[in-house]
Amino acid sequence: MRKMFVVMMLGAAWAGAAPLHEEEFVFDPAGGAHGHVHASCIVETPGGQLMAVWYENGPALPEGYYAKDRDKSDNVRIGGARKPAGAATWDTPFAMADTFGVSDNNPCMVIDKQQRLWLIYPTLMGVPDWSWGSGLVRYHVASDYEKPGAPVWTLSNILVPHVQGFEAVLDNTQASWEKQLAELGQTELAARAKGFIVELRSRLKEPLARRLGWMPRAHPLVKRDGTVVLPLSNENFDVAVMAMSSDGGATWTYSNPVPEAGLTQPTPVEFDDGQILAFFRNGGPEHRIKRSESSDGGMTWGPVTNTDLLHPGAGIEALALKNGHLLMIYNDVEESPRDQLAVSISEDRGKTWKWTKHLEKIEGGRFDYPSIIQSADGTLHATYSYNLETIKHVHFSEEWVQGS
Repeated sequence: MRKMFVVMMLGAAWAGAAPLHEEEFVFDPAGGAHGHVHASCIVETPGGQLMAVWYENGPALPEGYYAKDRDKSDNVRIGGARKPAGAATWDTPFAMADTFGVSDNNPCMVIDKQQRLWLIYPTLMGVPDWSWGSGLVRYHVASDYEKPGAPVWTLSNILVPHVQGFEAVLDNTQASWEKQLAELGQTELAARAKGFIVELRSRLKEPLARRLGWMPRAHPLVKRDGTVVLPLSNENFDVAVMAMSSDGGATWTYSNPVPEAGLTQPTPVEFDDGQILAFFRNGGPEHRIKRSESSDGGMTWGPVTNTDLLHPGAGIEALALKNGHLLMIYNDVEESPRDQLAVSISEDRGKTWKWTKHLEKIEGGRFDYPSIIQSADGTLHATYSYNLETIKHVHFSEEWVQGS
């Protein structure tokens, strides 16, 4: 299998360590029928290997089955691959999960305090006509996952959130947007925003709209007390919430919704003092990543505010580093194409972003839906969609980001 592997050793040492940057494809985009490849997630196992997942088009279905959109068609499955500790390349990809006749989508993974691996993803029940809004969240938990191929799942279940407070979120959103747009004199945009809220209110009458359409994307957060916090957003209302389990997925509780509509794909981080920040994908006219704070473990959320980070309405991920710094990986453009992918680091929990370095900057390309972890040795591993043809893996250090 043809591989791309480039190592760049840059500049002088920073804090005694040479900046590190190396990159490769998880699999050759020209080798094998993966179709539309998107939305990866990466973890490091206790044994030191890397594991990545994504969604892709699986084998062709029998004649007569529909396939309207490649990323929502009924042959979409969850793909996976491993890179053993010390290996130079990724092993051959395999199917991690595949539900016949529907689309398995937007996977995420996490390893909890008990060293169990979680895989979480939505199955789109209504493809192709009712796609994201028909998502049913599914999760698998494994203790035996270091061997080649798919893990051995000890728990598999579905998650049907029962979240209260949609009406309050819509009321707050309407009042907030009306005030902001009036101050800006945006009368045409105000009319469109009002129509959006009216449409969302009409969906409250649909019995399945609140129970389906919940979409994971970023890594779940494992809190200091071991609670697994699964960040979700409802594609029927663009409302974000946190689902929490303290017993390995046997039972769940739900936070109050973040108090503004128009937010999707939350990515939460926890700091040593217990403060939790969440950042959100959004389609707001400011074209900036949005954020909210929680001081009670993620159960309630403060006002939604803008960061300074550019945002084209694409996937993002935040990461609290071991030294207390905050990292964001994101497309630092205001509009598509998503042909720039950046990493920014903050020393003050996202109030300002002191360092930025590009992982990709190729005009007309598409590099998006990033996932990032800090491994046991303190270095960083990111994966992301590379032109929707493969997943790219970049291994780098904070010193590289901080370098000139």
